[in-house]
Amino acid sequence: MRILGALDKESYSLGIIQDLARLCSNTWSDVTLVMVQKAGDSEESCKKALISCTENFYKMAGEGEGPYALPKQFHFQVGPNGSLELHTKGHKELTLKICMGDPAKAILKESNEIESDLIVIGCTKGIGCEWEGVLGLPQKIARDAKCSVLVVKETTTPRQIISFLDQTNVSQESLELINQMVTIHEAGLKIVGLMGEKGVVGKGDVERKMLEILQYYIDKNMHAWITFIEKNDIEKYVAQATSEGMVALWMGKQSFFAKIFSRDLLGKLIEYAQSSVLILR
Repeated sequence: MRILGALDKESYSLGIIQDLARLCSNTWSDVTLVMVQKAGDSEESCKKALISCTENFYKMAGEGEGPYALPKQFHFQVGPNGSLELHTKGHKELTLKICMGDPAKAILKESNEIESDLIVIGCTKGIGCEWEGVLGLPQKIARDAKCSVLVVKETTTPRQIISFLDQTNVSQESLELINQMVTIHEAGLKIVGLMGEKGVVGKGDVERKMLEILQYYIDKNMHAWITFIEKNDIEKYVAQATSEGMVALWMGKQSFFAKIFSRDLLGKLIEYAQSSVLILR
């Protein structure tokens, strides 16, 4: 697994390091930490901020007992696209980059180039979910990324994960990411299924799949349960769920939710959520 942490110099970016470190060390993922040099930022200040984030990441990922190595000296080299880069290799890779230019384009380009499985990005707390000086950046990353995206709202710790899994199409990788969110936050897990006019959508096969998913989490000693909602109430229910805990929304190519949640609606969901949002692909 390869995870990209998207950072700037603000407190909401510093706040994602603990969750990012635990997630990466739990899954033994290769990691790229990308610091975006925004207009008005000096190269030296970005280096200083990225080094601080990296040192904190290393400590929280287990230091010498973890899968990553900390460079003895932070000597950045100029990469092929003009970015500043530093590569380290412990049991797993840890790559540091400072990118310039449009922040959203820089993050999405890096994600595509390294073929990341997950982007983790922080934002301001409460309604808004912004990056300082960049309008709607977390929403754009969540909408346009080819991989899964975890948008972490500043200073929130979810006590419940509400997962909308689309029942028949959810991937094993998505189930494991939800498992990690529940473990990291010691949260409860609500699994939401869909019902139509004639009952559970898909009936027999879907009911069996839902029970298999439930058993998967119960076997991991998690407090998990299933609830069903009317298909026509999805938008309203998802919006309500964002005030109850972290929403995990399956948005793969075959997902029913991808058809319901347009780009604009997905952006609004992240903007108005009271807690973090996990978009699964």
